Amino acid sequence: MRYSDIGQAAREGRASVHLHGFSNLPDGGQEYCDDLALIDGWAIYVRVETPDDPQQPFDLHELPDHQTYASAEGAARAIAVQLLGDAEAWNHD
Repeated sequence: MRYSDIGQAAREGRASVHLHGFSNLPDGGQEYCDDLALIDGWAIYVRVETPDDPQQPFDLHELPDHQTYASAEGAARAIAVQLLGDAEAWNHD
């Protein structure tokens, strides 16, 4: 999905901005984490609903990870302003 498609989805109310913590796994992967003592970084993504696709109800567009919550929150706010016109229109999952 191109950026212009994400922008159109945002105008249609089908896009949302999300931020959540993750922990690094021994195999090099990452998993969602909500324990502040175990969080290794913060992920931001844009979720775009795809109502015409019964196989996949949404697409995720991951953005670069952040090492601190403050940095991630600032980025989430900036993306929310850019896409949704509201710095508070992001979700902390």
